[in-house]
Amino acid sequence: MYIAEHLQTIDMKAFTLATVAGGLTLFVWQFLSFAAINLHGPAQEYTPLDREILAHLAELNLEEGMYALGSPSPEERADPEGLGADYMARMEGQPYGVLNYQHEWRGDMTPNLLRSLVMNLLTAALLTWLLGKVNTSTLTTKVGLCVAVGFVGFMFYPYSTFIWFKNPDIVAHMIDAVVPFALVGALNHWIQ
Repeated sequence: MYIAEHLQTIDMKAFTLATVAGGLTLFVWQFLSFAAINLHGPAQEYTPLDREILAHLAELNLEEGMYALGSPSPEERADPEGLGADYMARMEGQPYGVLNYQHEWRGDMTPNLLRSLVMNLLTAALLTWLLGKVNTSTLTTKVGLCVAVGFVGFMFYPYSTFIWFKNPDIVAHMIDAVVPFALVGALNHWIQ
């Protein structure tokens, strides 16, 4: 009932246009950020050892998944004193890393692109809905709110991961939290 009543108060044409424009803006930005401009290049570096490393990982029969190399074992985690002095002493000054291991590369990008497009359209729809709840229609407020949403996402995931694992593309993630979200706020202002 609430949803039906709420939808009657929305200008569906403007809502749909703002959603599509915003979603496409986010989608294109991701292509620019990860491919054309390659802001995330530092997190996708090549090593001449890649074939050797991958061959060795395949020999280990490692399960697909993401691993924090150097993290405590289940036994160390079960230590009643937390991580325990033994683990902390053993790891101090030692290398550590993150491994995201997949068994097979698939070159068909279509499913990933479609999922990304749908996710970006949903993100833009939620932002458009949120901006519709604000009692102001100034460009500054809409851009500011969209950037705030982008920053909330940035601080919650990429930055909190960076604190522990030093992701080399943290600045690119911060740019991703500002530029496309500011554009979505501006587009929303001009459309609605």
